[in-house]
Amino acid sequence: MSNPSATTYRKLTFVLLLFPVLYLTACSPLKKSLNNLDQNPVFAHSFTGFVLFDPENHQVLFEHQGSKYFTPASNTKLFTFYMANRILGDSIPAFEYHIKGDSIWLLGTGDPSFLNPELPTSGTFEFLRGRNIFLVRDRFEEPEYGPGWAWDDYSGSYQRPKAAFPIYGNVLHISWDPLQKKPMIIPRIFTDSVSFDAAATERALLGNRFTISHEWEKNDTLGIPFYATESLYENLWSDTLGSTVSWADTVILTDPAVFYSIAADSIYQKVLQDSDNFLAEQLILLCSWRLFGELDSRRTIDLLSDSLLADLPQEPIWVDGSGLSRYNLFTPHSLAVLLNKIYQEVGQERIFELLPAGGKSGTIKDFYASDPPYIFAKTGTLRNNHALSGYLVTKKGKVLIFSFMHNHFPSGSDPVKKEMEKLLRQVHLNY
Repeated sequence: MSNPSATTYRKLTFVLLLFPVLYLTACSPLKKSLNNLDQNPVFAHSFTGFVLFDPENHQVLFEHQGSKYFTPASNTKLFTFYMANRILGDSIPAFEYHIKGDSIWLLGTGDPSFLNPELPTSGTFEFLRGRNIFLVRDRFEEPEYGPGWAWDDYSGSYQRPKAAFPIYGNVLHISWDPLQKKPMIIPRIFTDSVSFDAAATERALLGNRFTISHEWEKNDTLGIPFYATESLYENLWSDTLGSTVSWADTVILTDPAVFYSIAADSIYQKVLQDSDNFLAEQLILLCSWRLFGELDSRRTIDLLSDSLLADLPQEPIWVDGSGLSRYNLFTPHSLAVLLNKIYQEVGQERIFELLPAGGKSGTIKDFYASDPPYIFAKTGTLRNNHALSGYLVTKKGKVLIFSFMHNHFPSGSDPVKKEMEKLLRQVHLNY
């Protein structure tokens, strides 16, 4: 698809701001369900926002508290994807480098793919093996955790430290080896740092001692973020590559070359379908490298909020790439505008392949089942908060954009998800 004009975006923003009324010409039960969201017993004790938009006719079909701010959780990754897709191109830059003799100096870009078992294999290992490697430390100076992240989630695989030179996805992987009949630990450097049959699976707060619960099932693969230090990265790189690896102070590389690792879509799909927080944060750093030649998440988000996202109906309060932070605040209106941008610029076929498909893939594999799928959308879940924003294909084949957000419900998210599914299925069947 060709890129939409600025006039088109202004028109959509104008519509979203000035026409918060029901345009649906569907059956009356659907109208009743939408118009009485606050009376729905599942939604009654929380805050709900909903926008349904027709991208073909630039028409808001329904809105409920669409201009109110909500905690988006991983709906934030839609913003991250939009930014990365506009800036990075089709391949991920692994690092900048300069070779002199048998030595190579590397400037980190934040590429998360190096020896990451959750991503496709790249040529990085073969390119670096056998060289005398210097990791230049002048690129990454921000905290390894984002603003507003929960400190006591440090042992969760979903909250990994950010880095200029991540390796193995910055996480310890434990799985069961059926041939050796013992746990397999990657990276192997941590083999003597893991103890089993403990009361809980966790890591020491400020160290790399890992305990694995006696309830661990052998068909599970565990991931625990390691405690990241310069010396650990140096040891991991050295042990893995069989090379001499050390840190170097700030240097100016003369005409550095760029080495590329994997296809960008392989990361985008993990970010959108599996809601991978670590990859989302590293995408922000990769964009920062592309824009500024340094790794600065805050500067990057601020610039793009003021440029690529300047036409959103309500200004986004955006602080990280993953949505782990409760400081993030977006409105359903703004998410609808963003999704329209993505739809126009990325195209239906590609974005539907990247997003979770209802009943088929990703974080909505167990919901919205249909053949073919009718929901292609990004989830967002934090305790007491759930959101779903994306695209709905009606039974007649029409594509609609929606953002459905819920904050501060006192129970678990399953009742909310099931009620959302009922309503969105009504839209699918009756519009």
